[in-house]
Amino acid sequence: MQIIWDKPVAAGEKLIFGPLEARRFLSEWPGMKGMNFAAADACVLRALDRRSSPDEARELFEIFLATGERTPDTDYKLAG
Repeated sequence: MQIIWDKPVAAGEKLIFGPLEARRFLSEWPGMKGMNFAAADACVLRALDRRSSPDEARELFEIFLATGERTPDTDYKLAG
């Protein structure tokens, strides 16, 4: 069964509804991959394996998007 967050996360014009979509987004990430990327990626993987909560994965994914680890031509906003 797929894990869905209560509220989607807006990544630019794309809505991310859960850890599986977040994992796909992170796997295609063209920008900088710093500490926040690594933390979000690891937690998303743990959430998919049910070793971490989906809420924690969402929180770290939102932090990653908010920290500026992105390409210069993107603008990501958080939903909610």
